[in-house]
Order: sequence, then structure tokens, then C-alpha cells
Amino acid sequence: MKYHIYPLVLVLQLCLLTTFSIQAATQVEINNLKSRNLLLPNRLADGFLGPDETICEGDTVRISAPLAFSYVWSTGQTSQFIDVHPAATTDYWVRVINLQGQTESDTLKVIVNPLPEVLISPAYTELLPGEAVLLTATGALTYVWSNNETGNQLFVTPVLPENPYSVTGTSSLGCTSIATAQVDVRYTTLPAFEYTKTCLGDTTYFQSKIITNDTIQLIEWDLDSDLMFDDGFGTNQKFFFEQPGEWLVGIKVTTKYSTEAHIEYFPVMVGDIPVLSYTYASSCVSTPIRFTGKAVFSVGQIESWAWDFGNGQLSSDPEPVVTFTTTATQLITLKVTTSAGCEAEYSGNFAASPRPALTVSYADGSLIAQLPLTMYRNDTIRLRANGVYDSIKWNQTIESVTLNVVRPGTYTAVSYRDGCVSQPVSIGVVMNDFPYDPNLKIQNILTPNGDGYNDVWEISMLNAISPARVFIYTRSGMSVISDEDSNNYKNNWNGQFNGNPLPEGSYFYIIEGAGGEVFKGAITLIR
Repeated sequence: MKYHIYPLVLVLQLCLLTTFSIQAATQVEINNLKSRNLLLPNRLADGFLGPDETICEGDTVRISAPLAFSYVWSTGQTSQFIDVHPAATTDYWVRVINLQGQTESDTLKVIVNPLPEVLISPAYTELLPGEAVLLTATGALTYVWSNNETGNQLFVTPVLPENPYSVTGTSSLGCTSIATAQVDVRYTTLPAFEYTKTCLGDTTYFQSKIITNDTIQLIEWDLDSDLMFDDGFGTNQKFFFEQPGEWLVGIKVTTKYSTEAHIEYFPVMVGDIPVLSYTYASSCVSTPIRFTGKAVFSVGQIESWAWDFGNGQLSSDPEPVVTFTTTATQLITLKVTTSAGCEAEYSGNFAASPRPALTVSYADGSLIAQLPLTMYRNDTIRLRANGVYDSIKWNQTIESVTLNVVRPGTYTAVSYRDGCVSQPVSIGVVMNDFPYDPNLKIQNILTPNGDGYNDVWEISMLNAISPARVFIYTRSGMSVISDEDSNNYKNNWNGQFNGNPLPEGSYFYIIEGAGGEVFKGAITLIR
């Protein structure tokens, strides 16, 4: 082995000149920084900067040169050593003037190894209390978790709402990287309560009904709607409300793992007692009668109706339909219950009204002695409904006090009064083949004064010759009946034309029957 003597001479000279010992090159520099001690033979083999360095991405390494008069590094620095942290493999050189005044240079390569790409799967998990998740780390050779467990998997069952986990992964090159994962525990708390239905004057009782997967630590109440939870603590409470209406009651729940209290307000109904009555549309005996219940109150809705009509009939309908078979007085009782739990009762007497009396005679008031009635061809029988009533109907269609019968058949009259219907009265009519002169049955006088007699011009046998055309003229020959009434006359001309009353006087008519019959004559209009 060949030894170089000049380094030792230089060191001795340095000691004499500076009174420094050979300890200028320290053991720390030798071991950790690999200082370039000129006394060591292996430093000569690698150059005075020593062997190449290997680091991990992001690390820093110190490169030291031996003691000399001056230094110039590739980085531009002029100190004995430099600290570098290259992002990629890089060559660093230095030029020195040694203690003998000679210029020397050396180059050192810093090799940068990449960091491992460490990942944790799943990166985020949300659990319910008591559930667990398996975290798996990838991208490195070995792993150390934040709880000091090793291996690439970690099975966790967290309790706190937020739980961060980390793992440090080391690659085969000795480089390390850290990955994190978040595991949250979802605690849910739904405050609620039940309360007794309350009428004004009663005490309201409350019971908490809380749905939670957390641990309840405190229950507080706001019963007087002042936004202060100082009216009670615990599961059950009671309170007396001094006014009816809708009150907001709050419940506040504090749990172990939630950072904030859970607050909910719910409406509480305090009812008032309804004032009851009922009405009915009609009061006819043996006729369906609709009753309507009335309830005056301010809070809630009617939940139930209970009727007792005094004759064994009951109903839970707010508008029941009832039939009374007698006119005897009945005690009707109505009871209701509101959604707020308030009850009320009302009773009143009721008596069904009798049916209106109805008879049928001839139009002149003469009585009908025998049925069925007999009529002749081209004849008309005039009937009249008698009694006290509001209206009359013949055969369910014709609304008139009188009825002109021109054909055989059955004619039924019904009268109405105050919503009551009379017993029907039927008149049978049969035909006799003996002819009858129709001219004797054409009205020749018109007095439209509203007294019910001769208010319209009627052709008694009109049904026998319909559809008939009717023409009415003044003395000067002007038509005074509309085309609509003329072409299909309905026994409805009342001495007016185009809505204007015609003057008194004589008018002339022509009637053309459907079978070709023609009748002519005069009409006297009297007002």
C-alpha cells in the first residue's frame, strides 16, 4: 500500500501555525457528516468530499470539505460546508486552495430516492355508534399507525364523533411518508314529546319522547314560550296554560358526544269549549230532513259528532239526514269533541211539520163528483189545484195552478209549502168518441192583470192539434206575436209584443192545427 506523507506534514504544520490539535477533524464529522479528514486513506480513494450520498426526497444533507484557505462551491457558497436538499439527484463540486496554496477540486453526487405513495382506504368513513371499520394502508413496505400498531391494516371501533387516523409507511429504500384517514361517528338526536289533550282550565302533562343513539345527559323545558329553558328538567313535566290557543313548547336535550344541545319547539293546543247549535233546511213529516251542526270555537277542529234525535235514530255525521214519521215533539241532542280534547253538548226541541193539504176540482171551483172523468174528442177539461201552498206541480213537470186536459190519462198534482210536500192527488181521464166543437173552447177575452184568471190567452184543445201555428193581428193587420211563439204556440201570449204591453182593444187570430184544422176569431184585450 502506498502512503502519502504530505497530508501528515500539512496537518503538523497546521498544528504549529494555529496551535490547534488534530482534533479539528471531530469524530462527529467523521461518523455523521463524513468529513473529509486528510489523514484517512479511504478519503483519498473517494476524493476529499468522500463517497456519494443517498437521501430521501425532501431530506437535507451536509457536504463538508477539508480545512483550507478558501472554498468555492457549485452553489456559489464559500463556506467549508454546505447543507443541500435537492429535489432530484444532483452533482455538487467544490474548488479549494489548500494550506499549501495549491488548488484542488472534487465532486460528490447526492442521489435522491422518491417517497413512497402511502394511501389509506377508505379515506373517509361515517359510522353509527358501535360499528367498526377496517383501514388498509398501501404503497410502502412497512407501516406504523398513529396508535403504534404495525402492519398494513388497522381495525377500529371509534367512540368520539371525529376520529383522525394516520400511518407512517417506509419503502424498501428507507424513505417514509404519512397518510391520514378520517372516521366519524354519526350521533343523531331527535327531541320530541307527547302531551295530554287539554281544555282551558285543565293542566297539561308532558312526556319526552327522544330518539337518539347518544347518551342523554340533560333534558330541559321551555313551557312558557320565553325561549328560556328554565321551566323544568327531566323526562316528565306539567303546566297550566291561562289562555286558549296554540302555544310553542320547547325541549332541549344535551347528550354526551354532541358538541351542541338539541332543541326543538312544537305547537301545543289548549282548546276552548265550543258553543253548539243546529239548523235544518225543512221540517216536513215523512220527508228526509237535513240537519247541520254548528260549533263556534277558536282552537282545533271537530273530531267527532254525536246526534240523538229522540226517536231512536243516532248519527255521527256533521250533516245527518233524518226522517220523522210523526209531528210529535222530539228532544234532539248534539255532542261534539274537538281535536284539543274539549267536549260540548246542546239539546233542543223539534217537531216535524205536517204535509200541506191538497184537493183538485174543476177550474170553476165545482167539485169532481166521480172518477174517472170523461172527455170528448176535441174537448178540454180544466182542472184546478186547491189548498194553501207555495207552488204546484202536475205530473212532476207542469208548474201551474190550473191544468188543461186534452188527452185521456192520469194527471197527478202535488203541492209544496215550506219545504213540505203534500200527498199526491191523481185524476183519471177517459175518452168518449162523441165529437165536441172546439170553437166553443177558444178563449175570446184576455185580462192580464195577475189575478190568475185569463192572464194568458189559452186554446183549450191546443194539445189535440199541436204543433199548431197561431197568428194574432191588430185591426190594421199588424202581427203582434213573435215568430217563435207563432210557430209552436204554448198558451203563453199575455197581451204583449216585444216585451211591451199592447193597448186594450180587439185583436184577431188564426189557428192552423197540425191536422189542417183552421180556426179564426176575435180576442178582446182588457186591462
